Amino acid sequence: MIFSALLMTFIAVLMAFYLIYVPIRASIMKTSNEAAGRVSRELEDIFIFVPANYVYSLKFGLMGLFGLLGFLFTYTSKPPFPFVMAGVLGLLGYFGPELVVVILRQRRRKKFSEQLVDGLAMMANGIRAGFSLQQAIEMLKDEMEAPISQEFDLVLREYKLGVELDEALWRCARRTKDADMELAVSAIAVTRKLGGNLAEIFERIVDMVRDRKLLAGKADALTAQGRLQALVVGLLPYVLGFFVFKINPDMMRLMWSTWTGMICLVLVVVLDVVGYVWVKKIANIKY
Repeated sequence: MIFSALLMTFIAVLMAFYLIYVPIRASIMKTSNEAAGRVSRELEDIFIFVPANYVYSLKFGLMGLFGLLGFLFTYTSKPPFPFVMAGVLGLLGYFGPELVVVILRQRRRKKFSEQLVDGLAMMANGIRAGFSLQQAIEMLKDEMEAPISQEFDLVLREYKLGVELDEALWRCARRTKDADMELAVSAIAVTRKLGGNLAEIFERIVDMVRDRKLLAGKADALTAQGRLQALVVGLLPYVLGFFVFKINPDMMRLMWSTWTGMICLVLVVVLDVVGYVWVKKIANIKY
């Protein structure tokens, strides 16, 4: 009986949402299409090619699926908690593709940064052996793995289509957003414009980038405790809440069956996120 009433209420809310949605549908469609297009372009930057219309369908599909699951898992709770959970999980599903893109992009940039020293050293050896800069890039593209091989392959493709080599390298630096890559491209552009020993410049860049990586490793080691504290601050409230629920479920049930409890839950989540970001900022050393 309770489930039927909640289900009918959920359907009524969906119908009300539809009636509100129809008048502003054009604006919502435009915003959603722009968001889907942005996600699709960001995926292209990491060499994952997904059409924008697929991303658009995926976002709304995940929103509906997560919202329905949130409602079904909490329908026995006192209203409006099931609808709040449906809304929260629905938003999580809608913005899920963006979160996945951020994670994939960070992983790709990290791997590119790790490969960059070896790639620049390989190019320096090639230039010292008599290769041109283009031939050295081709050697790097053939010998190394993704993502650095993909990025420099795109540099060569753009160069063959008529883009200046320096400009193609700058596009690669902007696409990867790697400070060491920007430094290397800047040195290459200046040397090609003003003249100089390109192989020697490459060797100096490799030494400089290697020193920066060593400094970054030391900074990561020194701030490891701070990052662990941020993780503990972020997870501890939920772990404690889980164990309290196992020990005394009636007490914890008040947190989502009363307005006071739901307000407390929202405050816990907000303050927890603020604490996590704060500690993370403190432990993040700029170098």
